[in-house]
Amino acid sequence: MLSQIGFPLLFLGIFFAFSFVIHESYSQPSSISNSVITNQQTVNYQKQSNYIHEFNVPNLEEKGLKGIATDSDGNPWFYHQTNKTSTLLRFNPDNDTFSSYPIEGATITDNSIINLAGGQLVYDEKRKSVWFTDARLNALGSIDTQNGKIELYKIPTNNSGVMGLVLSHDGNSIWFTEIIGNNIGSFDINSKTIKEYPTGEFTGPTLLAYDLNGQLWVTMSYSSSILKVEPWSLIPGSKISGMFEIKLEKPDSLSPFGIAIADKNNSKLYISDHGSSRLVVSNLTSELKNYTSYWTSPAITYPVSLPSQVVSDKNGNVYFIEHGGNKISKISRNGLLTEFDIPTGPLATVVYLAVSPDASKIWFTEWESNRIGYLDNTLVVPLDLRITNTLPETLRVSQVYPLEFKVSREDIITNTSLSLNAIELSLNGMTESGLQGLTYLPNPQRINLTNVTTINGTFDITIGKDAPSGNYTITPRITTFEKDNLTVSISRPQTVILDVPTEKSNIPADTNQPNQNLTPIILRDITRYGSIVVAVTLIAFLVYRKIYGRKFGS
Repeated sequence: MLSQIGFPLLFLGIFFAFSFVIHESYSQPSSISNSVITNQQTVNYQKQSNYIHEFNVPNLEEKGLKGIATDSDGNPWFYHQTNKTSTLLRFNPDNDTFSSYPIEGATITDNSIINLAGGQLVYDEKRKSVWFTDARLNALGSIDTQNGKIELYKIPTNNSGVMGLVLSHDGNSIWFTEIIGNNIGSFDINSKTIKEYPTGEFTGPTLLAYDLNGQLWVTMSYSSSILKVEPWSLIPGSKISGMFEIKLEKPDSLSPFGIAIADKNNSKLYISDHGSSRLVVSNLTSELKNYTSYWTSPAITYPVSLPSQVVSDKNGNVYFIEHGGNKISKISRNGLLTEFDIPTGPLATVVYLAVSPDASKIWFTEWESNRIGYLDNTLVVPLDLRITNTLPETLRVSQVYPLEFKVSREDIITNTSLSLNAIELSLNGMTESGLQGLTYLPNPQRINLTNVTTINGTFDITIGKDAPSGNYTITPRITTFEKDNLTVSISRPQTVILDVPTEKSNIPADTNQPNQNLTPIILRDITRYGSIVVAVTLIAFLVYRKIYGRKFGS
């Protein structure tokens, strides 16, 4: 059913987003609020953080910051696009100066597609150039970082919505996605030729990544799946060879957007679920048959955190943006998830990020505030959370299970902006709407590490009769504050299996009657597809918030 209703909702979302840009308001049925989300509501503070530093981008009259990449000198290059202009910009962190490189050409693409796609960047060390996708011109392009020369190459499919891109391991080709054209494509850098390969109607290929075996992995935002691609087996114009679609086993599903392959041996697949508040992590060989859900901190301003682009560094650490949660997050190689509040908020509208060559800075762009920023990866959060016992293989109703933990800090703290005297404990995750039928009591409820280096405690977990049976991931978390009451959270996912008896009805199902469960399923799907539109239409999140604000009680 997802695939059946996905495209109409996608089209509706694009239409609303486009209307919002042009008219700054639109009419809704009387049952939906007519209030327009304004810049003052999404960006009404700019706080100070010890971990994140931000910079205003000058001379931008309109919003439109999208993708970002760093060159070999650590300079971030990023992309700004409106319905009439496209521009590449470079920031020099040594002297805080910006350089601007306009991309010439008249707009040839529908405005709704411009708002939806384009703006991805990747650095090419071999040629000292930055490659980019430009949905406005329906083109793949490159800029020489030494002399600023820009070259463009037209995509054969009109209004393709050219989106993500990645450089091949040998550096001789660029692979890209067409979110509207429903193609992936390859560009031979030497011969300057483009080939396209269809992924299927209404699949929406979005972002992509290479593994060490030369296979491509592609997120398919509109078909709730990912695609494993063997480039050597592809046939131009055909989808019968070299493509394998992979989905989560029902009843679980995801709205994939960002994707990365990392870990010590590049053996794990990281996929952002932009329909909820989690990152899905699986062994590459498992192909999503077994996976862990990294549930993020609950979003305060918006109903879900909406993880978006995912990137990795040379050390196997993974980073992603929480679009709705207004956070930048890191999963270290040991599995620890750390989340940092972005100082501009409550919604800077951050979707894209990039790692510097030495992994010291994680750069990102802010669409709503026309700013760029970076997470200082050289600053270590001096806190750790460890789970010290193993829960039973299966948890049953009305029993209390202690999940033992240890929270510690570094023995010597020379300079930290973090508060250590009121570290909060919480447990979340399990489903899109949080814990269901599972309750917990932390003991202690708060921790003071000012005068000690380690404190042990438990989460006492109880399973209720209304808990759904199945395999789930719960997330023990500690949270503290830094400057200006910005939060830093640390968590470790834990897998649990719930065994809850269900009452079986003796009344046979009437197959001639409408499915009574159809309404909640459709509402769930609408939420997912609304957030998919958000993922690739930066403006559309404001529309999403407006439409679903009442539903989530905000």
